[in-house]
Amino acid sequence: MQKIAINENELAERWGISPKTLQRWRSEGRGPRYLKLSKRVTYPMDEVLNFENRALYESTWERSNQVVASPDAKLVSAREVATATSLPVYLLTHPRLREALGLPCVRVGKLVRFNLDEVMAWARRCSKEMEDHGIEVDPDPKAGRRSLLEAIAKLPA
Repeated sequence: MQKIAINENELAERWGISPKTLQRWRSEGRGPRYLKLSKRVTYPMDEVLNFENRALYESTWERSNQVVASPDAKLVSAREVATATSLPVYLLTHPRLREALGLPCVRVGKLVRFNLDEVMAWARRCSKEMEDHGIEVDPDPKAGRRSLLEAIAKLPA
């Protein structure tokens, strides 16, 4: 007789993961659908099999739900952009800051990459907006480093 549902310990053993991982997945809305009656959690076998089938891939590029970069795209890392533009690295690596400033980036799987031309166009727009609003950037000789406005203002046009 084949089981129609298994508990979290059986599923964790089947997949070689910890039951705590399954518990975390349930709280995050990940993993297979489950049935909870009172305090007992069970996973219907058809849901487990469906989840396993959806997790099957033939190649790594299939896993990316983000934009797949074309082979001719010249994407560079945050460190390379920082070196080329003299922008602070934290500006490129901090997700909320990137979003707040509208910094163009591309997600390739879990990696964040940049098109240097797009970043330069973004910087020119920022510099133009600063000029249009009358923002002048005076370097502070006492500070041992440049401010963000200074870095943007000094970018090549």
